[in-house]
Amino acid sequence: MRASALNLLAALGGASTEVPALEAAGLAMPGLTGVERGRGPWDVLTTADAPELPGSELTFVALPDGTLVVDADVPDGSVSPLADALEQELGPPYEAAAVRSESGTWTVAAHAVLVAPAGPADADTAELARVDGVVTARLDDSEIDAHTAPPGLVALLDGVDGDAALTAERLDETTWVAQRWAL
Repeated sequence: MRASALNLLAALGGASTEVPALEAAGLAMPGLTGVERGRGPWDVLTTADAPELPGSELTFVALPDGTLVVDADVPDGSVSPLADALEQELGPPYEAAAVRSESGTWTVAAHAVLVAPAGPADADTAELARVDGVVTARLDDSEIDAHTAPPGLVALLDGVDGDAALTAERLDETTWVAQRWAL
């Protein structure tokens, strides 16, 4: 499972939601005193019923054409209710994680991603950065010449003016899933 998907699952389970600590009885509690509730690493958080979907947790990626790439063996169409709920607020492409509650309802979170074509010789992970016009690149934690970086990822980095960075993980043999930030 991709590290970005594991991070979504961990946050969805409450491991990294960054809710402010209780400083005194009844003080600094989100929803009670005006303190904002901590936001996880997602753009959308919602619930959905998916009775045909087995298991207790799941991650998937929605590609720009609407294809769902699921990180588990599930019945065809069983993930669609989760995607439909997310797509009320966030269109593809996105990466999602879902956890089933004891009542059977799924809580599903997603964040927008970028996708790029991957070549057969590409690595599993990539990091590219451009600072003051100088591009650096790492594939599978090894620094490489930026001119040999995967062309699809270079094109994504070039989609932002000025200083920028991106991280990417291979989704499958033909696709990178990436996040990009202006610096």
